[in-house]
Amino acid sequence: MTYSVQEVAHKMGLTPYTIRYYDDNGLIPFVKRDQNNNRLFDDVDIEWLQIVVCLRETGMPLKNIRHYLELVQEGEQTVSERYQIMLRQQQDTLAEISELKQHLATINRKVNHYAEIMQKKQPDSYEPSNIAVKSK
Repeated sequence: MTYSVQEVAHKMGLTPYTIRYYDDNGLIPFVKRDQNNNRLFDDVDIEWLQIVVCLRETGMPLKNIRHYLELVQEGEQTVSERYQIMLRQQQDTLAEISELKQHLATINRKVNHYAEIMQKKQPDSYEPSNIAVKSK
């Protein structure tokens, strides 16, 4: 079964522009074209695209993604290098998750603070000293 750019965009929650951009930059290596030069994606293409999106959304630069995909295509002799790339990406992603958890804890405190103010119908008396900026 094959899919159009529009169908893949809808299926993956991406814009058609993004899919075309990734394809034009060699990140979906085996996309076929129909007689009108429209891209036709199969399930394998969608798997490649899912990998690209995952790596991109976890902060990997496009040139590094392209290098990783080239290594995949080179075969078994690149498994060690691909492992190292994924290990680094895993570590970076875990660090980002940890940082986001810290931010979420701060936001949760503020949500609870405002909920309490609204529940008790009292004024907000909290002013962090580090944001006391006076207007000029």
